This record gives sequence, structure tokens and C-alpha cells, in this order.
Amino acid sequence: MISAESLLLQLPQDILTLARGVLDRSVTDFQQLCDRITDCSVTDLWVLQPVFYMHLDTDHVPSQSTPAVTTDIELARWSLVGIVATLSNIDVNAEKRCLLSAWNCIAPWLLFFHNQFIMCGANYRPIDRTPAIKLVASMLFHGLIAGRDSDGNSKLATTPILFRPTAELWMLAIETKDKDVLNIQMPLHDLGRITSLRLVTIFLVGECMRSESFVNTLVEVSGGIGPFTSAALKYVKAIASVTNLKDPDITSEAVRIELIQVVTMFSTCVGFITGTSMQSAAIREGFIVRHSIRHIFSTLRILQPLIPGRGSTEKALASSFQYLFFLLERADVPVSVFHEALRARALEIAVRMAPFEPAKMEANLHNISADFFEILYHYLVHDKILTYTCKHVNTWSNTLGPIARQDENLWKEWSAMKQTIRSYVSLRSKEEMTRRPLSNEKGWFLKCYCSGITKDTQLRQCAGCQVVRYCSKQCQRDSWYSHHRLSCKFLKAAVGSSTPHYVKRSLRLLAALEDRQMSCQEDDDIPKLVAAAQQQYPTDQERLVVELGVDKLDVSVRPLRHYLFLFNGLSENDIVESLSSWNLKEPRIHRSLLCSVIAINDQYYSRQILFSPRTALNMEMKLGRKR
Repeated sequence: MISAESLLLQLPQDILTLARGVLDRSVTDFQQLCDRITDCSVTDLWVLQPVFYMHLDTDHVPSQSTPAVTTDIELARWSLVGIVATLSNIDVNAEKRCLLSAWNCIAPWLLFFHNQFIMCGANYRPIDRTPAIKLVASMLFHGLIAGRDSDGNSKLATTPILFRPTAELWMLAIETKDKDVLNIQMPLHDLGRITSLRLVTIFLVGECMRSESFVNTLVEVSGGIGPFTSAALKYVKAIASVTNLKDPDITSEAVRIELIQVVTMFSTCVGFITGTSMQSAAIREGFIVRHSIRHIFSTLRILQPLIPGRGSTEKALASSFQYLFFLLERADVPVSVFHEALRARALEIAVRMAPFEPAKMEANLHNISADFFEILYHYLVHDKILTYTCKHVNTWSNTLGPIARQDENLWKEWSAMKQTIRSYVSLRSKEEMTRRPLSNEKGWFLKCYCSGITKDTQLRQCAGCQVVRYCSKQCQRDSWYSHHRLSCKFLKAAVGSSTPHYVKRSLRLLAALEDRQMSCQEDDDIPKLVAAAQQQYPTDQERLVVELGVDKLDVSVRPLRHYLFLFNGLSENDIVESLSSWNLKEPRIHRSLLCSVIAINDQYYSRQILFSPRTALNMEMKLGRKR
């Protein structure tokens, strides 16, 4: 067996002399040896590996930086410098073997350097803060790359004792304005040379976020969920400043690599935001409040025409839309999220990405585009979304129409969407004209009908249904005893409890869609459903309800008792009595149907059931007019 001394004899004489000095704990020789690494061959570096690891004994890690332990600190410092330098010049497999075998010795020293010199925990600091930041970040990053297993997970970078240093480096990188700190030179095997500390730290936290303990540490270090979400979005907003994106020469190899780094950082940021949002509802809503969708899609719109590679295209586009789809499934108010996505040009991005899908991709971009159009179709029943799309549909036709024509499936989706938008707008306009008050009655139809002159800003809203507004307490009291005590609970059932703020503004459109869906039924469709329901529910012969999907041709008939959750505080008999009395003034669709309900898209994968908007509005209007 060849001894270590015999191996060292293979080195050039000057390198051998320095190596022997390192063995004798000479800090000066160690520094000079590190300076000479670029002159060494790969074989020389292999021989030097034991030299670089020999002074990282965990027994020598001090509890505090003092002059008495300066030699141990400096030897550990130059050990890490030498390791980082040699890892950049040997192959990946060799790098992995070296770090795996020595990481338990390296990690405690990284923690010591971070606490004492980066976070300034020591009064005596023989190492300046900036070199310490670059050394610790570089070592962590090499651990991330070298420690990946067959599943792509890194065992080294996710060492629990390094969670806090990683989190604090992440915060430091986004908060500091010191360009010397941010500029870090580190070769990366498939992305050229990394030049940004922010890119390094986002890779690190992206790997560690799989651990709930790390996410909790990150929130703690940030100072709470609010500061944490703000810091994470700063990374997205700062991406454009990582490189000069003003008319870049994308034919240049250097610029191309830099753009790939920027897009990779963007995709990792979005993945990090998505991952942490999945772990905590509070974090998810915190990102929404701070307009994460707007920042992500606004940045993506800048990057989209510059993305130089197919893989980068897939990751950037797919990660952004997957985050959007996740929020539409889980967010407390998905309508607001989708509206913000539209305002951030998500539709334009979806159209532009579909025709140019690479042949082989893990994420099918055309499917993502098709999913977006399907979601838009469902959300058009909300007045807020319809109003926005109506305002921009002509502009979209001019700018996006030619792009959509390049893909047959996309063109069909695009044409159907334009037709739906215009159809819904027409239905809404007709409904507004039908339900508008007489010329001597001021204001919107769900204001009070006392002919008062109170301005809109002074109107009082009914606390029950949150739909009708009144000019005074006296007017509200008179209305209540006149008719609103009947219509109030039905209006409340018509707006639902999930997103009442948005549904109540869409009642006229929903009433028009309900009428349209009912008129689309064949003459014998509903009687057949009623007959089947009567056989299935023999005790509910006169208490059957027809359920209509306003954005799809779904029709079913069930007993009223299946829908009691809509009428908070009303018994089944109370509902039947009220509706039966009302139906004396309004012809029924079928003699055995008590009323209708509608189903609209609530969240991406769920439906919300609402009481008939048409009936609720008719109750308030007909019973509410002065006779």
C-alpha cells in the first residue's frame, strides 16, 4: 500500500515543500499552496486532497473566535478555500466522493464561520465578512451539487445544522446592496460561471424547502410570514437586474449563458414560492396579498422573448402557470387571483407559448395553454373577469389572433373564447336593460325604491344579503317589513358564502345565463328528469329542485333537502311556504319543480351551488317596487 508521504513525493518540488509546511500547520504555506492551485495538474490535485481535508477536525472547532485559536481558524479557512478551488477542477464523481466522506467535518466549520464572521457573532474576527460569505456560500453550493442522489435530492446541502445559515444567507443576499458581496465567481457544470450570490442562495433554499423545519426556520429568520413573503418576491422583482436585459445580444455565448442563469433563477424562485405556499395556508395567502401573481407574470413577460433554450422555456413557463393553477385551486378568493393574472398578461403569455412547443418536453405547454383557456371560460361568469376581457378582446384579436392561427387547436380555443365573451356581454346588457328601474326611479335596481336623492357613496348595505342598499335606516326598516324579510335570505342564498363579493356583482349575468340554460333544454328533457327523480325520491314529489350548470350543459333534479345548506336559518317547510307563495305570481317550469339552483366554478376543481339568481332578483324587484 502506498503511503501518503510516497504520494506527496509525486508532486513538483515547490508544491511538495508547501504541502509539507501545511502538514506542519503553517498557515503561510497553506495560503501559498492555495494560490498555486491553478498551476497544478489534475493528478497533482488528486494527490493534494488529503492535505486539504486534514485540518478540518471537528474537535478543533472553537466555541468562540479568540486570538488563542487563530491558527486553527486560519487552517480551516484555507482548507475550505483549497477544497472549493480543487472541486472546480476535478470531475463530478470525484467531487461527490470527497465531499460525502468529509461533510460531517466540513459542516460544523461552515456553521462556525457563518455565526462568527458573517453574522458578526465574534468580537475578534481574523476573517472579513465578505470573504466569509463567499467561502460559506461556495462550499454550500458545491455540497448541493455533489450531494445529489439518484432521485435528485441533495443530502449534503440539507444538513439540519446548516438550515439557519442557509436561511440567513438567503435574506442577506436580497437585502444587501454591496456589489462586492453579491458578485461571486463559481463554475457551474451546465450553466457556465455563476456571478450572483442571489442565484446561489435561491438554489440552496429551493433544495431545502422540502423540509418543513427549514421553512419554519426561514420564516423565523425573516421576522414572520409578512417579511418572509416580501423577501421572496424581492428575488422575483430583482431578477431583471441580475443581467442587462435591454436589447441583449442573444447570439453571444456569454449573454446566452447569463440569460439561462437568470431564467433558471426565476424558475427556482417560482418553485420555491409554490413549495412554501403548499406547506402553509398563511404563507400562500401572504404571497397573494403581496401580489405574487402580478410580479411573477410581469417578470415572465419580460423574459419570454429572451429565453434562449428549450429546457429553460419549459421550466419558466410551466412553473409560473402551475403556481397560478395551484392558487386557483386553494386560494381563499380565486377570482381575485385570476383577475390579477389577466392584468399581468397571463393570457398573452399563454397564447404565445402554445404554437412553439418543443417536440419533447416533460410539461406539455399546449396542455397548459388549453387549461388556461378552460379556466378563463369558467371564470367569465364573474362580472369582474367578463368586464376585463370585454375591454381587451378587440386588442387581443389584433395582436394575438395571428399567433393563434399558427396552431389549429389553439385557434379553435381562441375563436370559441372570443365568441363566449361577446355572447356573455350581450346577455348581460339585455338583462341590465330588462331589470333597470323605471325612468323616475334613480340608480341601480338593487337600491331602495323610495325615490330619495342620496348619493351612492352614502348608501347603507343590508347586513343580511349584502346586496341591497338603502338611503337611510328608515328606508331600510320600511323595506324590511314591506318585502325584504322574504327576499333577503333568498338573495343571500343566490350570492353564496364562498365569494359573495364577486357573485353579487354578477347576479344579472348569472340570471341571464340561467334563463339561457333553461331555454336550451329540449321540451321533454326536464320532464324526463322529473319523472326519474319522482321514482328515486317518492316522498319529495312537490319539493324537487332543478340544478343547472351555467357554464356547461349539466342538468339534474334532486329534492330540496339536498340544498338546505344554501338557506342559513330557514327550515325546509319555511322555504317551501315562501317559494310556493311566490310561485303563485310566476309560472313554474314544471308543476313538480319547486325552484331552480345553479352551479358555477368556485375554485379550479370545485363547483359552487347558488339559489336561482333569476328568482331572487325577481323577488326583490317585484315585491320591492312601489305600487
